[in-house]
Amino acid sequence: MSLVLKVNLGQPEDKPMVLAAEVIQAGGVIVYPTETLYGIGANAWDGAAIAKVRAVKKREGLKPILVIIKDEKQLAALTNEITDEARMLIAKFWPGPLTLIFRATKEVPDLLSRGTGTIGVRIPSSPLCHRLLSLCGCPLTSTSANISGGRPLHSVDEIKRAIPRGVDLFLDGGELPQTLPSTVIDVTVSPPRIIRRGTVPVPSLLEIIPTIAEEVLKQ
Repeated sequence: MSLVLKVNLGQPEDKPMVLAAEVIQAGGVIVYPTETLYGIGANAWDGAAIAKVRAVKKREGLKPILVIIKDEKQLAALTNEITDEARMLIAKFWPGPLTLIFRATKEVPDLLSRGTGTIGVRIPSSPLCHRLLSLCGCPLTSTSANISGGRPLHSVDEIKRAIPRGVDLFLDGGELPQTLPSTVIDVTVSPPRIIRRGTVPVPSLLEIIPTIAEEVLKQ
């Protein structure tokens, strides 16, 4: 039976966070709250753990899995190519709900990139996520905690009904507000291209990179 631990989103207590980190380090799978949605988390360097995440979510095909990181030092292990435009977006919107798609290093597991040669990354603004990342010492998968293609789920009770098995530990931060997911931008192209509209609004992006508007209009 999966363990469910209550957590405070703004000031997470040490005990549940340490236990969650131990599950991650042992190759397990957790569900945890971010500043947008609940995510399914596993060690992003552990291919077997990533396979568990894909099985839990019933994700098939070539769709990649996004990851969250503690700081820009961890980004260096995931990509060797950070453009000036990417740095501008990072400076403005990280930590926060903006996912950037970079060219992946050869060390990135294929179960994350799924043959695309790219990896989606963000630094979250959630204090809970930051604490968890600090304790784990590794990037975490951050795919939404629902069945692939299903509607977003905002509480652990909903998630447990949708995903009855495969998760080792749930960090229950209560029912999250119904917000958009993170905005996703491909920074492997110039100008960068918006892949998914989300929490960061388009006008805010245009203030940093005005040319992104042309790519938005093509969607």
